[in-house]
Amino acid sequence: MTPDEQDTTVVALGRSLARALRRIDAVDANVVQLANDVAGLRGGHVTPSAESDGPPPVRSWLLAVDAEQAVKDLGNLVDWVRRVYVRYARAHLSSCWLWHPEVIEELWWLRWAHADAYDPEQGSWLKAGDWHDRQRPGVERRVNGLLGKCSLSRHADRNGRPADVTEPGYPPLAEHHAAVAAHWVATRTAGPEPTDAVLVEAEQAEYTEHQGRA
Repeated sequence: MTPDEQDTTVVALGRSLARALRRIDAVDANVVQLANDVAGLRGGHVTPSAESDGPPPVRSWLLAVDAEQAVKDLGNLVDWVRRVYVRYARAHLSSCWLWHPEVIEELWWLRWAHADAYDPEQGSWLKAGDWHDRQRPGVERRVNGLLGKCSLSRHADRNGRPADVTEPGYPPLAEHHAAVAAHWVATRTAGPEPTDAVLVEAEQAEYTEHQGRA
């Protein structure tokens, strides 16, 4: 090979190498952009914006403290109950169902379990099957038991007769929780041994509970 031919070959190789390096640079840039895009998608999934239409954070209706949020939540639940829950023949809701916080609590978690089961990204046929086979029938059974013989008139005083449905009382003997906690930590046994005064208090609480059920 003559010197001129060698020079030509070297120049050609140099040009080919330059083109290859440019392609590598382009690939590197694309990889970096793809990594940034993936990171952005992950960030958006983990920390959705305030305008996200995803499910709300898990919260209990019985522990609600924000009035505005409670109104939104209950409106959301009413719409779901209308579109989904009452479509099932044995799903009974009495006229006073909204006056039963424990019923709202049951339906509230069932509503979002339904949303989770049918979520376009996280849902699955297994979740849907569990909702239909176990979760919905369980809530339906408990709600029907609570509302089966109730009506709104039982929540109001009528003709001098007090309401049949009243708020639950304070848990019996709850003021003794500190003594029970201290005894448990110290001995790992149930206790402490009740005094005569505590036994009398317990009898009064049991009598009151029995009268309320009579």
